[in-house]
Amino acid sequence: MTFDRAQSIPITQAGQLIPEAGMLVLGYMLYPNCERSAHQFTRVVAEETIAKARDTHCNVSQVFAAQIDLKLTQRLLLAGQVALRVCSNYVRYGNADFRKAAHVISELNSTVKTLEGKPVPTAEGRLRKTFLEYQATMHFWAAASVGYKGADGNIFTGIDAIAQMLVGYEFLGQFLNAARQFEEILAKAKPCDHSWSATEHASDIWNFNDFPRVSLAEQPETVTHALSSYQSPGKF
Repeated sequence: MTFDRAQSIPITQAGQLIPEAGMLVLGYMLYPNCERSAHQFTRVVAEETIAKARDTHCNVSQVFAAQIDLKLTQRLLLAGQVALRVCSNYVRYGNADFRKAAHVISELNSTVKTLEGKPVPTAEGRLRKTFLEYQATMHFWAAASVGYKGADGNIFTGIDAIAQMLVGYEFLGQFLNAARQFEEILAKAKPCDHSWSATEHASDIWNFNDFPRVSLAEQPETVTHALSSYQSPGKF
């Protein structure tokens, strides 16, 4: 299948946001190289969401459970952190420093465990490979890696941000605004052959000027420390 450099995710119909817009975005995030799979995934998630709303005690369907790959999701969230670091590198230095970005995220998550107590997949090579394989929607995974402030004042990110994006109308706008910012930067810092964008359709629903931009200028001390162990290719 041939892709243009950027194609729009159809989150609107007749100028109105479709009810499953957030779910469709997630479908493309997980299946950027198979549009039909993205839509099939969306239908399954939408049906499951409706069933859960009607009966909070209903069991998760076997088809839905089979679609949820927590290991892949964890790996993509880490790759999203790499994308966020690439954007920060480009804003600060004018260079993506892809390998440095992967190294930093690998170092920062080296002691993180899953809910089952297992190490998360932080190998630098695997993070770079995941980034490139899902590069068409990596700006959305970067948006999932941002820390958002909830109504209670607490910061949420990662899988919690994705969960909120699926059902929260106002938050979806905030999420897509962050993705738009990263989409613009990654197109310069780490361009790819094609990408999936929600910006055009989302702009019909939200005025992105009303949302704050994600700050990328500062470099936390933890990142500086992680970079201290970086060795460029060819050095021993």
